[in-house]
Amino acid sequence: MRKYDISGTSYLDRLSEKNSQYINLIRKAERINRERGGAVSKEEGETYLEAARVCQEIRDENLSQRAVYTKWEMRRLECEERAEEIADIIAPVPPVPPAPPAEPMPTPEEAAPPTRKEPVKAASKPQKASAPVKAAETTQTDSGFTTKNAVKDVSAETIEKWYKPQPNHGFDDVVGMDALKERLINEAASIGWTRTDAVLQIAPLQSYLLYGPPGTGKTFIIEAFARELMEKHGFKFIQLNGGDIHASLVGVAEKTVNIAFQEAIDNAPCIFFIDEIEGVCVGRTQKAEGHEKRLTVAFLEGYGRLSASGKRVVFMGATNHPGQIDVAWMDRMKAKIRIPLSDEDSKEAYFARKCASLTLEDGFTFRDMAEATDNYSYRDLDSLWSTITAQMKQQAIETCRVYAADGIVDQEQTDIAASEALTTGKVRLSRALFHDTQKVLPPSDKTEIRQELEEFERSVRAGSGAQ
Repeated sequence: MRKYDISGTSYLDRLSEKNSQYINLIRKAERINRERGGAVSKEEGETYLEAARVCQEIRDENLSQRAVYTKWEMRRLECEERAEEIADIIAPVPPVPPAPPAEPMPTPEEAAPPTRKEPVKAASKPQKASAPVKAAETTQTDSGFTTKNAVKDVSAETIEKWYKPQPNHGFDDVVGMDALKERLINEAASIGWTRTDAVLQIAPLQSYLLYGPPGTGKTFIIEAFARELMEKHGFKFIQLNGGDIHASLVGVAEKTVNIAFQEAIDNAPCIFFIDEIEGVCVGRTQKAEGHEKRLTVAFLEGYGRLSASGKRVVFMGATNHPGQIDVAWMDRMKAKIRIPLSDEDSKEAYFARKCASLTLEDGFTFRDMAEATDNYSYRDLDSLWSTITAQMKQQAIETCRVYAADGIVDQEQTDIAASEALTTGKVRLSRALFHDTQKVLPPSDKTEIRQELEEFERSVRAGSGAQ
């Protein structure tokens, strides 16, 4: 793709020139068609292809202008579709010829060897039928995984690792986020109504961007959604980490992104998830490096191919920093969903689930725990809970220690006694233990990320994007 200086009047002059070129090409194609009495021709098809190329050039100069980009992308697709229609009319795919009739079996006399020795003639080489040209060779790994998208720097083994097994947890394991769960459950239920979708012009590609502070459960609920789609609709699950892509060698990152989108297209229906997406679709500000801008262009082109493919793909992105994502893509995302810190009802449900086999000290409730953990993310809660349970384990073992005849602790019997003490309430979770642990493990500081997210949302409301 050519690089341009889009500053000042030179950009406007160039845009005007390209627009005139496009109009003239469309008029030329229409004139050719009229002169031939409505019959299509190779010349008309080539003119539409040239018009599509001009549309692409204009589109690529306006990646950050959502309305202009979309308009020229649609025109490019229309020109290419018209050229393909003309090509199909001019040179339709020939039908497969019927197989030649089988030759009759020779009689015993015919099959018998000749009585006298004849010189053996060299067999003439049969003419090979021209085989269709393959777009790419299929590569297979030792495990049997195949792909036609592997290249030197992105091997089939690397691509295979992007495909994830069905997650072990589902929506029932997600605490809180009820509105989002309902939305995703409805999205899964809406799959399979292809004729109805076609009448209503509902696009097969559905995209979601989940953003919020670290540890709020963004990845967890996406994996639960993936399980739903894999279990009920036979989807595949492709997952990449934006940070890993961004850290790749210069040039390899762009290849990786292009190949990942092509894998999603080739293996639909699938759910395609990029975590830390701000590392892939980087905002093209003055501070952005050249390789970051090239990576963003590769991402936008891949996403555009995915959208135009008409394949059933659910694209999911997750980020802690939505303000760092390129505005051109953010403007196209209608489903931008903030995942906040868990509320008290969600944390109460979280502790109730964690304490399912335990007993609390009299007067100490799950609601007390929820109210005491303000500003805690689920990641903070997991860290807090793992420390609490480690201390309760030690307390139960010390309380229920059983010694063998030789004076050494009998681990098996002590284990039995300790587990019974926890389940029967002999050893309980006390308010003091909970609060003492909190003093050691306060929540992570979220001041900076909250300010960042609030600034992002203000910019969105103001219509200025996230840059």
